[in-house]
Amino acid sequence: MRNLLLVAYFFPPVGGGGVQRALKMAKYLPEFGWRPHVLAVDPVAHVSLDPSLLDQLPPEVVVHRVPEWVPPGLAKLVARGGGVAPGGAGGADRAKGGGSEAAGTRQGAPSLAASLRARAVQLLKTARKYVLIPDDQILWYIPAVREGKKMLARYPIDAVLSTAGPNTNHLVALALLRRRRLPWVADFRDPWTQNMHRSGIRWREALEARMERRVMATADVVLTVTRSFAEGFREKHGDVIQRLEVIHNGFDAADYVGIEADRVPGKCVFAYAGIFYKERNPRLFLRAVRELIDAGEIDRRDILLRFAGVFDYPGYTDNADAVAQLGLSDVVEVLGHLPHRRALALLKGADVLLLVGDTAPGSGAYIPGKLFEYMAVQRPILALTLPGEAASIVERFRLGEVVRPDDLPGMKRAVASFYRRWKAGQLQQSGVLPPEAYALYERREQARALAALLDELTMQRKPAMASFS
Repeated sequence: MRNLLLVAYFFPPVGGGGVQRALKMAKYLPEFGWRPHVLAVDPVAHVSLDPSLLDQLPPEVVVHRVPEWVPPGLAKLVARGGGVAPGGAGGADRAKGGGSEAAGTRQGAPSLAASLRARAVQLLKTARKYVLIPDDQILWYIPAVREGKKMLARYPIDAVLSTAGPNTNHLVALALLRRRRLPWVADFRDPWTQNMHRSGIRWREALEARMERRVMATADVVLTVTRSFAEGFREKHGDVIQRLEVIHNGFDAADYVGIEADRVPGKCVFAYAGIFYKERNPRLFLRAVRELIDAGEIDRRDILLRFAGVFDYPGYTDNADAVAQLGLSDVVEVLGHLPHRRALALLKGADVLLLVGDTAPGSGAYIPGKLFEYMAVQRPILALTLPGEAASIVERFRLGEVVRPDDLPGMKRAVASFYRRWKAGQLQQSGVLPPEAYALYERREQARALAALLDELTMQRKPAMASFS
């Protein structure tokens, strides 16, 4: 069995959608002759934990957990101020909650100390964009490189795979390969400098572009999850990329075995599992539901909107406020973070699965990972997404209806249509997925493809120039 060093900052017991790709790689690669040695963060500071995910790992997988470095006193200051320490909860700046404005104010005027702490936290948040480059997780870089060198000395590593975000993972791999040249696959779950959530700081973006180009030029294979991402990489860095491949995100058929549907009898249930933030939120959808209720097209006693994951980040109440202002508190159920199997039970028991995409320009190139889980659940999907790859998948496999996330009349028509079909007993499970969908999107099959790629790289050190499937 060959040995793979897998650099993945986010790895179970950290939960959420961002860990699934690395988890499933580690789960299935041993079946195809590769033993993963995972280099991951020590998850003690993370708020989203799902220890049940660890049960999926076979005994061959070795996980090395390394805490990130935090300046002395900083974590305590931020915690007391109600904010989020750099790297503490992971994710991009767009997904960070504040919370400091509310600290110490609910019982009257804040103390001077509380006000100073809150001010310090806000300054730290602003400074973070100018200091923590390419992302908050750069504080993990030095400890991870140190541990990675020990792993290379201890194990007969045959290849390296780094999966991002965070993009710090690629910098760790780059540093490890300076002294020992091994086949390297740099896996991008999202674009780096072509990301729709860029910092907007010109000098920082120029610096990150140089970092990205170095990664692209050094990696034996640049791997990504959508054809649109691959096209963007080829347009920007095609002159230096050695090889470009696509292995989509997907679903693990084994996850759905033995899942009992979490049903709510007598209700037409729309369910969503995931994260909301500024550019991806449910507020227009909630307004559509309210207007349908007011028009008498939906009986509010019949409908239930269930949201699992992050409805509002700490310190923010925009979505909860919308529920209250629209008078939908009896219609909306916010469940918070759920273990993975519990979330699948929620989805399996729904009548309609809600997919909410970003409204930012260019977001049509993204495929939310939850789309593949929705696909496997085989319940009808209402996809609120811009035209692009996600919309094409829903339409290609006849998984449901697609509406732009800014199209209120379209949302109302779609919701009313689903509701009428439910009322008439005609809202059935979507059709069985064709073999083509399994070949492209099932995690075990994707691991087989990745193993074949790694086999090729270890046997042929100079792969052909750019191509992607």
